[in-house]
Amino acid sequence: MATAPTLFTDAMGLSIDRESILAAVGNEAFLRAGTSCVRLPQRMQMQHKKVHGLALSHACSLRRLLLIYCETRDWINAATFLKQGDGCELVIHMSHSALLHLRYDDGECRILELACSTEYSMLYHTSLNGFQYNKLMIISGNGFGEILIWQPRHPVAFNPVTFTKTYPLRLRLKAHNGVIFSIDFNLRAQLLVTTSDDRSLKFWQLNSIPTADWKLCAAAPLRPMFSCFGHSSRVICAIIVMFDGQVFVISGGEDSYICLWSQSGDMLFKRRQQFGAPIWRLGYDSSTFTLYSTSSTGNILAYNLHTALRKNAMNLTSLTTIPMNSTSEFVKNIKYLNTSTIIGLSSKNRLLYMKVSRSSQMDVWKLVIAFPAYKCTVLSVYDRIVATCGYQRVTLLGYNTETDIDTEHFQILYDGIMLEGLIKSFHFLNKDTYLISDEFGNCLILKGLTMEIQASIKISNCREPWITAALLVSPTYLLLSCRNGHTMLYSKNASNHFDLKDTLKCLHGNMGSNMFKFVLSNDNYAYVLSAGHESILKHLRISYTDCRLTIMRRECVPLSWVEASPTFDVLIGFNDNHLVVWSRQHDVLLELQCGGAHRCWDFQLNCNELHIIYVKQKQVFFYSQLLYNNCPERFVSTLQSSWHTRNCNIIQLIQHQNENQSSYMISAGDDNIIKINQLSGHSIIQFQLAELHTHISSVRHLILYPIKSEILPDLWLIFSVGGRAQLCINQIDLKGPVISELCSHTIQSNSASKTISHNARLMAIQVVQHSEIEFGRFSLYLGSADGKIRLLSWRLENPSEVHLQRQIDIDRCPLHLQFLNNNNLLLISTTHGMLYGFDHTLSFKRFQLQLHTTGINALHAVVNDHLLHVLSGGDDENVKHTIIHLTDMTIQHSTAFQDLHNAQVNALTLYPYRGVDQTFEICAYTCSIDKQIFKVNLTTKQYTRIGFTCISDVKGLLLYNNKYLYIYGSGLHVMAL
Repeated sequence: MATAPTLFTDAMGLSIDRESILAAVGNEAFLRAGTSCVRLPQRMQMQHKKVHGLALSHACSLRRLLLIYCETRDWINAATFLKQGDGCELVIHMSHSALLHLRYDDGECRILELACSTEYSMLYHTSLNGFQYNKLMIISGNGFGEILIWQPRHPVAFNPVTFTKTYPLRLRLKAHNGVIFSIDFNLRAQLLVTTSDDRSLKFWQLNSIPTADWKLCAAAPLRPMFSCFGHSSRVICAIIVMFDGQVFVISGGEDSYICLWSQSGDMLFKRRQQFGAPIWRLGYDSSTFTLYSTSSTGNILAYNLHTALRKNAMNLTSLTTIPMNSTSEFVKNIKYLNTSTIIGLSSKNRLLYMKVSRSSQMDVWKLVIAFPAYKCTVLSVYDRIVATCGYQRVTLLGYNTETDIDTEHFQILYDGIMLEGLIKSFHFLNKDTYLISDEFGNCLILKGLTMEIQASIKISNCREPWITAALLVSPTYLLLSCRNGHTMLYSKNASNHFDLKDTLKCLHGNMGSNMFKFVLSNDNYAYVLSAGHESILKHLRISYTDCRLTIMRRECVPLSWVEASPTFDVLIGFNDNHLVVWSRQHDVLLELQCGGAHRCWDFQLNCNELHIIYVKQKQVFFYSQLLYNNCPERFVSTLQSSWHTRNCNIIQLIQHQNENQSSYMISAGDDNIIKINQLSGHSIIQFQLAELHTHISSVRHLILYPIKSEILPDLWLIFSVGGRAQLCINQIDLKGPVISELCSHTIQSNSASKTISHNARLMAIQVVQHSEIEFGRFSLYLGSADGKIRLLSWRLENPSEVHLQRQIDIDRCPLHLQFLNNNNLLLISTTHGMLYGFDHTLSFKRFQLQLHTTGINALHAVVNDHLLHVLSGGDDENVKHTIIHLTDMTIQHSTAFQDLHNAQVNALTLYPYRGVDQTFEICAYTCSIDKQIFKVNLTTKQYTRIGFTCISDVKGLLLYNNKYLYIYGSGLHVMAL
């Protein structure tokens, strides 16, 4: 069984070689071969360094060497093994153009030569070409957008002090309007490709193949061909690949997209590959046509490019035109009749059908003779039944109803007059129950092939009142959405009429829902997923007890227009002029340029094969593709994370004492998302349950608070604060678990001017629930970046209201709040190193202490008897343990640990426990920007460095079950204690 990953951070190293994959995530390097994955050992002094690259020696013997290089004072840009001599030689190129020529023999490495070029600018990428040292070609890109080329041949200077040889620069060429991030070239194709932060990749023609005698000349050896713009942000990497004798270029960007380009610069394929995380490296396996990509979240994902690289990569077919005398007739509306047959309505209001197949030749359009031609406004299909509607008229046709299934036969099942006006929609609620609506808001629920009227519904007078989506949740409840944007819940009464029970106005804006998808139900509730003309899905709950319709939570998706959900994992919708198929587990599966969201289209999903038909420029197109990409089996063992794509600022846990029961980890960060992961005793991170998209800016802090009630023992509240002065309160019921949004508030400052609204970022929050007599009443303490500390009152029974009780100004930005309920004490740490203590009403300052010379970035306090133990860490690189007597608020003892860290301290936690003789003891764990992790016994003042982390910009750490430390920031590192 695969081991749960313990590190989610930048994956900067990737190398594909024969039947193996070499990859690096943070400071860990892995060898994947077959279905096995082996972690490669590293020395202790390298544990806090992220691996930046990998180099494998040439296959000249049974033993091959692997070079793993990490961060250094001068970063390593590139490394390669040479083919010369009897021993093993390699070169390492640094970011300031220093070159080390090394020889490795029997575990010992010695320097053969130190070299540099006459150019000393900062280099961001280097590509090494050659197998012999004096014929090596070094091609680099600097921060000024220049290509620099030199060779360790014919030195122009020698430094006897440093024993460094200096070689002349052979070529300097302006290439980009920004930093050059990658360079790749193919000598056979005489092609060189560069990428930059100017959002472009540039193609260059090699007019002459580099040799040892390649020098600066009038005719430049590199000639610019064209620039390609397909990424919306910095282009980090690009590689050149060969397929069937053709040259292709693949690029990856900070926008999380990969692009496939032809040698002539045409974009052939584009796909979002890493769930919004930046793509750092690309690798290609020509034997399996598989592209591998790494990202900032540590994911190493595979995608089979065989289909995209073929000439008929799009699998797109233009269906034959209508064989009629009139050349102006065209198909204007199409639907799938079954897995292999489509039906279309022509501009002449004739009904046509055609057999389509991925493997065989397409059939021709055939006329449905039985159809009574009239001006149709609606075409709908369900389970071989075709429904057409027009002015007051409804027609049902059955396909293959009385004959053999292979015989193409249509039969009219019903044709008659319904409603008053132009019928605008026809919905199949199930196989024999239908709903129709007209332009005046009249709706009928019909039963069976005789179209017997079961009930009628009148939508209130409004603009465009016809139905856009309908779902029969149960025999009693009906969910409708109309074109004016409202979503309505109806309930059947004793007279079999449907009564309006609840309405959600403008659920998806002013155009209504496109889709309802039933999720699950129990005795009390039903859950439905709704999608519409926006990039947000709404999770709805229908209460059977009080007939209420509630928005539980929102889910952001990378689609601007959602129309279908064939499975719970897959959504189909539109972005601009592309039809997009998106998966929660696999990200974007398909982007098909079809012309935009308003066109007529339909899909069929059969055994993971997706078929799409659409009308564009009066022509029908057929597209087919496997829904999930076929990747090699050796990649199956790779575990995929769904961690934050930007910095994680806070993690909190809902823990169970029993390890057999699941615990939950709630995290939030600069990607504006709150993630809920389920933990268990056997897995560090088991799987992600849900995401909360309530914040519109970065989430700075959150607090989990249980509802103190015997009626609701498994209910927890999630209070979170962040940018734009936003306070969000969400709820999680552990029985489901069911996650729901309660409210979102913007906390505005009390300004004298009513015209000015200053919304400062909320930095921290603390929560206190009142006594059981006042069930559901909470006091919220908020600290904002403008120096204000606010005391708010909030009630669970009325979540949309929050009331200001008191506000104080401490003149500095508060960084942390901690409330000690049993001691009536609120602790506040600030950016100028001050620690304040206030009572619960904020009306009395109990103490004020200068603990640090600069900001207090980390704070944790516990109480034992009458002593308050405060552990703090700050910008002054100091860790301080302060003991305060709670009776008179005097400092009883203070200890500074100045030798622990050499950078600002951002993360720490206290761990009190009882010793062998039941005496109170306390220890602490600390971490800093220097990436060192210490365990400190605050009783004995002894400390030990227990390890390192490679997580950059550490924001905090959390102790889980006294067994694991969670260190988080620009990633997540789980350390076993």
